[in-house]
Amino acid sequence: MVEFTVRPVTRINRQSVRQRPATMVMHECNGAPTLNKSERYTSYRRIFRRVMSKALHGGWFTFVFVLGFTAMAQPAANEAVRQAMQQGAAAMTSGKFNQAVEAYASVTHLEPGFAEGFFNLGLAEEQAGHLDQARTALEQAIHLKPALRGAHLFLGTIAYKQDRLKEAEDDFLSETRIDSRSAKAYMWLGVSRLAEDRPEAAIAPLDKAHELAPSDVDTLYHRGRAYFLVAKDSYAAMFKADPDSFRVHQVLAESAAESYRAEEAIAQYETAIKLAPRQPGLHESLADQYWTAGNLDKAAETYKNELEIDPADTMAKFKLGSLDVVHANSAEGVPLLRQALQEDPTLRDAHYYLGDGLLDLDQDAEAAHEYELAIAPDPTDERAMTSYYRLAQAYKKLNRVDDARAALANYQRLKAQTQARQDSRRAQIVRKRSQLPVDDSDKLPDSGDN
Repeated sequence: MVEFTVRPVTRINRQSVRQRPATMVMHECNGAPTLNKSERYTSYRRIFRRVMSKALHGGWFTFVFVLGFTAMAQPAANEAVRQAMQQGAAAMTSGKFNQAVEAYASVTHLEPGFAEGFFNLGLAEEQAGHLDQARTALEQAIHLKPALRGAHLFLGTIAYKQDRLKEAEDDFLSETRIDSRSAKAYMWLGVSRLAEDRPEAAIAPLDKAHELAPSDVDTLYHRGRAYFLVAKDSYAAMFKADPDSFRVHQVLAESAAESYRAEEAIAQYETAIKLAPRQPGLHESLADQYWTAGNLDKAAETYKNELEIDPADTMAKFKLGSLDVVHANSAEGVPLLRQALQEDPTLRDAHYYLGDGLLDLDQDAEAAHEYELAIAPDPTDERAMTSYYRLAQAYKKLNRVDDARAALANYQRLKAQTQARQDSRRAQIVRKRSQLPVDDSDKLPDSGDN
């Protein structure tokens, strides 16, 4: 028995087509945003270029070919098949695909009932650029052995390259039924549906491919693209249905916020609130942007507005409590932060700001405990760094001199390890709904005396 690693290697010589950046194209025309409808998923028919460069080094499948057939009538034929298989494998590995075709063709001549021989011949023909011959060989392999793993996958890629998209989809679907653990089969199933302009149908197989191979870069790209196209189509339908809806301005605000354009986001959120003043979530999002822009008074006021609309909004309590502490109003901020943590104990930044508030209220032991809780999830990141600094201050007030020195040493170590910091503006961007800006370590004295 000889083990031979076979990779799905593909090549295409089509002229590349320049594609617009994969971003939502939105413009304001007479106050109504529109999407560029011409941006479609045409480049998937050219994705094979990348595959060739890596396929010979990081294989996708390993097939075990059994060469010692008890059904073979003559030992001489058995040995000839064995040698031809080995010659074909060597030729494939060295990139001599025409030689591989000759070797595997001799295998199929000597043993016409050997499905794996036709399978290898199909792969070699494909690599040699003979797509029709490759298709014929792979179809014969499937005829001889319908459940041959990988055959439908490679037959599907050939159909895809020849723009027979429905046939390609059927082959990829067949491969997933034969091999339910084939991440590449699910990925190509999704890709074929994207090429057919069916992004919603592509999401399920691409999600499955991601589940099976969460670190595969190609799958991550195609999956993200599918979700992007679905979102784009949904937004386009929303704009068409009601261009003056508050949702239109909400989408524009979110897009601006994600691009670090706080002032633009603020303007769009303010317009959305004028159209829907009691809509839960809008005031909180606007307050986040006020905080990002450094307008803390407006941020606090807007969080209060959110809580008037939705008193159960844990995140608004957390953020308002944190701002109260920042404004030296710890007596009001601490109860809000305690309540937020009672409702959601995972709010790491709430522990940090609660520690600040308690330290301000001279409740030093409790403050130290909150800083320790803020450090615990990741003792190496920026939040841990600033928490160590505050913890050193709390320990110092408690006369825990050795602990204060150790905490300060950790702060100084993390500060020294920090490289390529973001500029001061981006350092203050709220990247997650539950994440608040981190103090700039350059503004904190190394001594911990403050």
